[in-house]
Amino acid sequence: MVTRGQIQSVQSFSTLDGPGTRCVVFFQGCPAGCLFCHNPESWAAQGGEEIAPEALLLRLERFRPFLQTPPGLTLSGGEPLFQPEFALALATLAQGEGWHAALDTCGWGPTDSFQQLVQGVDLVMFSIKHPLHPEALSKLNPASVLANWQLLSNFSTPVWLRYVLIKGWTDPPEALTALGRLAKEIPTLERIEIFPYNSLAESDWEDLHRDSPLFHEHSITVTETEVRQAETLIQKTAGLPPRLFPAFART
Repeated sequence: MVTRGQIQSVQSFSTLDGPGTRCVVFFQGCPAGCLFCHNPESWAAQGGEEIAPEALLLRLERFRPFLQTPPGLTLSGGEPLFQPEFALALATLAQGEGWHAALDTCGWGPTDSFQQLVQGVDLVMFSIKHPLHPEALSKLNPASVLANWQLLSNFSTPVWLRYVLIKGWTDPPEALTALGRLAKEIPTLERIEIFPYNSLAESDWEDLHRDSPLFHEHSITVTETEVRQAETLIQKTAGLPPRLFPAFART
C-alpha cells in the first residue's frame, strides 16, 4: 500500500469544483498535455510536495470550519489517476471523517485503477476534451478514454460531465451532438457543465517555456450566448432532460 504521494498545491476553498464548498487537492503528474490546461505546472511526474495521506487530511481539517456540512474534497490535478493508490487512500480517509470526496479526471488511466477509484469516491467529474478527436487537443488515447467513460455506467457513483467550449475546436455541431450521445450512456449522470475557453494560463505556459497553438489564434473564446446555444443543441439532439444543465436550471 502506498503511504505517500506528490501534490502540486491545495486550494482551501472552492465553489467551482463540485457541489457545495470544498477543498481541492491538485495532484502532481499528468500525461494528458491538454492544449488549454490551466495548471501546466502539474504535468511533471516529479515535483511538488511529497506527503502522506494522513498528514494531508490533517492539513485539510484546518479548513473544515469554513466549509458547509458535509465538507467537500475534490481530487484534481494534474491527474489523480496518475497516483491511483494515493488518491484512493486519501479519499477513503476523508470519507471516514465525513468528507464528501469527488474525483476530477480526464479519463486517463488503466481500467482497473479507474474502476477502483470511481467506486471509492462520492462523485466523478469527468472532463471530456473532445468527444470525437481528443487527440487533437491532448495526448489522450481516444479508445482508452472512451472505455473508461463507458465503465461509469456499471457503477452507482454520480457523474458530472465537463466540457470546454473552444470556437473552431470543440464547438462544431457534430462534436456537440456526439457529446450528447456519450452523455446518454451514463444512467447516473447528474450534471453537464459547459465552460467557455479562456487563456488566463498563458503566462504560466510562458514561465515554463511551453507554447500552445491556441494562444496564437484570435476569436476562439465564446460568449455566454454561444455556451447556451451549445447546451441547447446537446440537450435537444440527444434528448437529454434540461435539468442536467445548470444554466437551464437557473432560468
